[in-house]
Amino acid sequence: MLESPAVAVLFANKLFGPFAFCMPLFVACSTIGSANGVIFTSSRLFYVGAREGQMPWVLTMINKNTRTPIPAVIVMGLLSLAYLILSKNVYSLINYIQITYWLAIGAAIAALFYLRKKMPDAPRPIKVPLVWPAIFMCGCAALVVIPIMAAPKDTAIGLMIMLSAVPVYLIFIAWKNKPKFVENLSTSFTVVVQKLFMVVDDSKEE
Repeated sequence: MLESPAVAVLFANKLFGPFAFCMPLFVACSTIGSANGVIFTSSRLFYVGAREGQMPWVLTMINKNTRTPIPAVIVMGLLSLAYLILSKNVYSLINYIQITYWLAIGAAIAALFYLRKKMPDAPRPIKVPLVWPAIFMCGCAALVVIPIMAAPKDTAIGLMIMLSAVPVYLIFIAWKNKPKFVENLSTSFTVVVQKLFMVVDDSKEE
């Protein structure tokens, strides 16, 4: 079993016999369902970030009928495809994702310590001793450092994909005094997206 590339298929061959072909189908359905959920939930992070002024304004757009943030969903799907295309195999894909995921989680935990110090009297419905976040943060650090040591090339690619957001932020968010042609290009792109996906700006009242 340790030498098998697909343990579930080996298990199905032993247990189900001629019906073992069902196992890859079940795995595929589970994978598609998981990817669907991740794309639709993670795209909301882009949507909320855009509403807070931290991402391009076009990501605040939602479909006027379904109330779905279609531009944010498409961006999330394109990023997922980028990871898939750049990966040589599933292990490389895991390395790409792992470092960016645990860096983000670690940053969120670090923010907890910062807010505890800067806003000690802020109302908190749930408040846990800081020892537990500290232990969890050590685990996050280990899950970041170990892939860097084991697969530096894969983790570097994952970091490059993550850092590709920096020029987007600098151009579309931090750069306030843009030349006129950049403003016109951004406006034209936003109008095309609105017409193509039938989306409107959710941050404005109707």
